[in-house]
Amino acid sequence: MEDIDLLAGELAEVMRIAYIKGITTGGGGNASIRISDGFLITPSGKFKGRLEGKDILMINNRGEVIRGTGKPSSEWRLHLKIYSMREDINSVLHCHHPLATAFSISFRDSLKDIVRDFMTEEASIFLKELTVVPWRPFGTQELADIVSEALKDSNAVLIERHGALVVAEDHWKALAAMESLLETLWIFLFCKILRGIT
Repeated sequence: MEDIDLLAGELAEVMRIAYIKGITTGGGGNASIRISDGFLITPSGKFKGRLEGKDILMINNRGEVIRGTGKPSSEWRLHLKIYSMREDINSVLHCHHPLATAFSISFRDSLKDIVRDFMTEEASIFLKELTVVPWRPFGTQELADIVSEALKDSNAVLIERHGALVVAEDHWKALAAMESLLETLWIFLFCKILRGIT
């Protein structure tokens, strides 16, 4: 049986680390952990850099809070749909990093080339593939459907104008996967700049 308090504290720590490292903003992004009775998810409207275990909510598959107080992330449908489609996934991390958002807008058609040519060995293990999905309104079932479909053969998605999302077997690997994704994008950007200089 899971130690809910421990997992809630670790999920809050994942978001604090993501904020401190500049991976997400204070008001943006969300994360979750699958548990036997539903899943733990970050709350809506709370500063990500100061989350604590007590802030993390447990919700069921209808989005109803069954532990904790407050509102769950508006993207709870997205997390639920991913868990329903991927039994191997136990954690979802979505961050609003400006580099990921910029790539989703500027390099959508050439993303497969970017991944093939610039993905590190670590990133290829964590991410498998990287896809871009078109923008859909946040918090909607439409967004949940399009992102979960893109994750059938991939562990990472860029959402047009809406950052990046990664999935993993646990929350620490999800954080590492997000770092690896951003590392790949930075490497590509730096190579483009350096090649332009030389």
